[in-house]
Amino acid sequence: MCIYKTVPSSPPRSLHARKVSDTQVELSWEPPLEANSKILYYIVSVWNRTAMRTQNVTVTSVIVEVDRDSQYNASVSSWTRLGDGGVFLSIFFSASDAVPADPPQNVSYVSLTPTSIQVLWSPPTQPNGVIQFYTIYYSDNSSMFSQRVNVVDEPPGGAGSQFSSVLEGLSKGTEYSLWLSSSTAQGEGHARSDVIRLYTMEDGGQLPQQLLLGDACTVFSHCLFEKKIR
Repeated sequence: MCIYKTVPSSPPRSLHARKVSDTQVELSWEPPLEANSKILYYIVSVWNRTAMRTQNVTVTSVIVEVDRDSQYNASVSSWTRLGDGGVFLSIFFSASDAVPADPPQNVSYVSLTPTSIQVLWSPPTQPNGVIQFYTIYYSDNSSMFSQRVNVVDEPPGGAGSQFSSVLEGLSKGTEYSLWLSSSTAQGEGHARSDVIRLYTMEDGGQLPQQLLLGDACTVFSHCLFEKKIR
């Protein structure tokens, strides 16, 4: 049987820049979904207005030397025996701290009890410095609350994994709105994630009776999904 192999038809995913020091930035990414062949190495290019550097690496992260006051572009492509197919992923980053240019990504939640949920998210793609903490905002339509999550290092699972935090003391059978922001040494900025609407359960895992049928179906489907992934 002949297996036809081609160049990658999709680029690497989730390219992030994380400031390590005033002169070092860690670039990390995930493999492409459609490599179509064994990846031999990744080609990482970093450039600014005056210079460009390219290196080949066999892992999915690399630390690059930068100038503190310069702005950079970076790209990564995956190379197989037949090439990279011309598909690559690129980002813009700065070595100096500024407020994040975009919000935390892939925000979701899992219901734990009628009064607690676990919130999950990924870092912003353009942090513009070292993320010092995340802020989870949530509101029950009469009061707004917030919970600060300090960042010690990258997520427990390493690059590409998600951060998480548990919100406790919620009211049973209540609708909440939830969103996140991230902060560097320069502040929070205005980049906040899209608002998620969620419902806490009643005792025994029952839905709030005041929900409309359409909302109940949506939440019920979500709860079934949560039970399957636990």
